[in-house]
Amino acid sequence: MRRLWYNGTVISMDPGMTRYEAVGVEQGKIVFLGTTREALARDWDEARDLQGACVLPGFTDSHMHLLHYAWLQRNLSLFGAGSVEEVVRRCRERILRDRPGYLIAQGWNQNSMAEGRMPTRRDLDQASEEVPICALRACLHIAACNSAMLRRIRALPHLEPEVLAKVDFDQGILREEAVHLYREVIPPEDDQSVREMILLAQRDLNAAGITCVHTDDLRTIAGFDPFRLIALFREMEARGELTVRIYEQCQLSPEEFERFQAVRSDPGDRESLFRTGPRKLLQDGSLGARSAEMEAGYQDDPGNFGIPAYTEEELFQMVDAAQRARMDVAVHAIGDLALRKVCAAVDRAEREHPWPGRRHGVVHAQTTPPALLREMKRLGLQAYIQPIFIDADMEIIAQRVGEERAGHCYNWRTMEELGIPLSGGSDCPVEPFDVLDNIRAAVTRKNRRGTRSCLPEQALTVEQALRLFTSGAAWPSHDEGVRGTLELGRQADLAVLDRDLFAVPPDTFPQAVVLETVLAGRTVYRR
Repeated sequence: MRRLWYNGTVISMDPGMTRYEAVGVEQGKIVFLGTTREALARDWDEARDLQGACVLPGFTDSHMHLLHYAWLQRNLSLFGAGSVEEVVRRCRERILRDRPGYLIAQGWNQNSMAEGRMPTRRDLDQASEEVPICALRACLHIAACNSAMLRRIRALPHLEPEVLAKVDFDQGILREEAVHLYREVIPPEDDQSVREMILLAQRDLNAAGITCVHTDDLRTIAGFDPFRLIALFREMEARGELTVRIYEQCQLSPEEFERFQAVRSDPGDRESLFRTGPRKLLQDGSLGARSAEMEAGYQDDPGNFGIPAYTEEELFQMVDAAQRARMDVAVHAIGDLALRKVCAAVDRAEREHPWPGRRHGVVHAQTTPPALLREMKRLGLQAYIQPIFIDADMEIIAQRVGEERAGHCYNWRTMEELGIPLSGGSDCPVEPFDVLDNIRAAVTRKNRRGTRSCLPEQALTVEQALRLFTSGAAWPSHDEGVRGTLELGRQADLAVLDRDLFAVPPDTFPQAVVLETVLAGRTVYRR
């Protein structure tokens, strides 16, 4: 079908930032860009009057957790809870209402709660002493459990000592790898349940103008084999059920990584809606949880240098295995110590097994002293950044690491000036996948209330911020030649907004309305 959108502002996001009045598509590709007059002189099967609306390339979220978002919708959100008391109340009310066999919740943040502390086993026992409860911190690097959940965790067979060491049974606090032990004690999901979760997440993503996500899902669903999940995504694509491009950031054990090579997507595939992408690794935790690896430790917790997920040799072995398989890696690193270890692993892998085509990257890349930024540039590392993180972190960065090191956090403009490739994401459900709010944060460097700013000299321009979620976000998946801009022959992924973001104050970006989302020429959302 030949479809046309005309009488609007079409912003190509090409290198010249060319503007048009109309865009036409056929067979999933862009076949026309020009004036309304030129467009209406041609034959179209369908023509839509934009009435002045703005067309951008469909948005990409370059790091999120699609299935975890959908799974959380079926459980309990604790985002915005203002006190431990409110956490307990929300848990109790859900249990009284639904009588579940267990309760998993996420979203509390002790830094924004009245008591200024984490909920504990004794707190959650007030919600229920019978129903197992696991309440995950917003960052997913700490969890609080009640006594019933802890009893089930303690009864798990074959618990590794290093994981058990991260469980405080007295307080009911779990850290890092131990956080995910709840998955071992709750019933597994079946295919239909997972399919429904994917459909739910897609619906909400499309309503936000998102046409592509880079998502870490393989270890999300309790009892669900990661290889079965890959097959399920492909089955859904074959049935025409996918309305978002899925680029899977694959979190795999060393044993699974070898098996994975047989089911991995063709690295040259640019058309499939589901593709396996980089190997996902986590090297440290989060700043809020004081588990990010910091070279000089924590100012408000002397002697704590964070929690490494791997030794330097283990990290190298996993990066090197990907390098030898010609597979990119995307490594979670928030602290500067973790980032230094990632750089060292990539440097060694490249020296031992050179691969000019690599596009390895750092997820978050939050704490970046100048020397490490230069090292990232030298190694060709990209940064998957989440601008909206500054909303919560600006309240605690200096408290955690001191004023001087706080100046090394979220240095996006410096990254741009050095030529480090950047893409933007939300880390949803840690933060909502609201691209417009993310762009606001990147440009203003302010919190949502507009009452405080964080290193305003590191702000991005509107064009730079938009590229994080369009042309810049196509690069990590090697797609810069087929999408991310509106050019002839490119994939017809469009986001239609009610206003031109270049013509309104950045503080108002979240008020923009997504009117329509188009994937490969097909409308997948219309307001």
